[in-house]
Amino acid sequence: MPLVTIKMFEHRLQNDPELAKRLAVAVDALVAEYCTGPDGARPDTWVTVEGVPREQWTFNGEIR
Repeated sequence: MPLVTIKMFEHRLQNDPELAKRLAVAVDALVAEYCTGPDGARPDTWVTVEGVPREQWTFNGEIR
């Protein structure tokens, strides 16, 4: 069972309410394409999209 977690700035999800859904559907399809077993059955794939407040991100030691 593949589990994919996408973390991104919370404000990006707030600015585009459908973004999480579009990302989840696209990533789910891609994972299923590459993880399909020899019997052709689509695996159970879980995709979560999490918004993280900007104050909790750092890059190169700086808050983003």
